[in-house]
Amino acid sequence: MRCIHWGEVCKLKVDSMTKFIKLHLVRTLNKYRELQRMRVRDIMISGDVVVARPENTVKDVFESMVEYNINGIPVIDERGKIVGLVTIKEIRPYLANGTDVKIEMVMLKDPPYTTVNEDIITAFEKMINFDRRLDQLPVINTNSEEMPYGKLVGVVYIEDIITLLYEKVIKELKTLVSLYNGNKAGSVF
Repeated sequence: MRCIHWGEVCKLKVDSMTKFIKLHLVRTLNKYRELQRMRVRDIMISGDVVVARPENTVKDVFESMVEYNINGIPVIDERGKIVGLVTIKEIRPYLANGTDVKIEMVMLKDPPYTTVNEDIITAFEKMINFDRRLDQLPVINTNSEEMPYGKLVGVVYIEDIITLLYEKVIKELKTLVSLYNGNKAGSVF
């Protein structure tokens, strides 16, 4: 009879766990696909979106940011089309002395944006892959029959996407742990 060494027992445990994880990897990938099917319209804020105009001052925008507890505000023209985005990073240098500076002088021109039909994973990637991380993306309309192309229809916040991702991951981890614990009786663990 062969004696089993501790190293072999550990290898059996790791191999068994690896098998278990591989079996449930497909399930996790399907959850990711489910998230890819979710659209920005499912989680965006629409209606009373806080916006700025190019002629607004740093002071005006900062007061709105404080009042609504937000880090950024889309900048729109008189037709409601997105023309920029202003975040706390752009206005911070002006808060001490230049609060009368117009937003059009400091805003991000041609900011990244998303559409109501874009999947939330793509919107999330746009936020984190911009030259600096953005906390939000303006959501524009792409249906020219309904309203002009490029009109601001809402905002999607990174916090909402992260919360959704977190909830899905935690739910999947709980399921995985539950399945794993239920599987322990017949395994080498």
